[in-house]
Amino acid sequence: KFKKSKPQIQGEFVKSVKVVEIILGIILIFSGITKIIDPSNAVKMMLDLGLLPLNLIIPLISFFPVVEIALGLLLIADRYNILSTSATLFLFTGFLFISIYGTMTGLNSDCGCFGSVIESRIGWGMIVRNGAFFIGACYIWIDSIKK
Repeated sequence: KFKKSKPQIQGEFVKSVKVVEIILGIILIFSGITKIIDPSNAVKMMLDLGLLPLNLIIPLISFFPVVEIALGLLLIADRYNILSTSATLFLFTGFLFISIYGTMTGLNSDCGCFGSVIESRIGWGMIVRNGAFFIGACYIWIDSIKK
């Protein structure tokens, strides 16, 4: 009597995917806008990581917010699903690895993930947050490759 039929469950899955796409899309758009307004913390974090020279960091940080905003809009609009979800998964995988690397090497600076609007220090909290974003990105990516 209380069992759900298969079409109802599938419908709920589709709705849950859309909710995750919207949440991740909003996060990406917000992050991109805040980095455009104030990229200084993101530049500092990239310098602190020491993985790239300054002459590559500046163009990367200038271009990166545009990519975040574009991906956010594509996720919300449900366009280019495989491309947008794959790029989002790639992005959040990178964020997760950077947060793990930064934590393991003892960095304690603001990552600049949300410009200067929200302070976000490298550490276990960031790993958990980026892990949740990564799981969400996996969820929508898996759905996109099944279509």
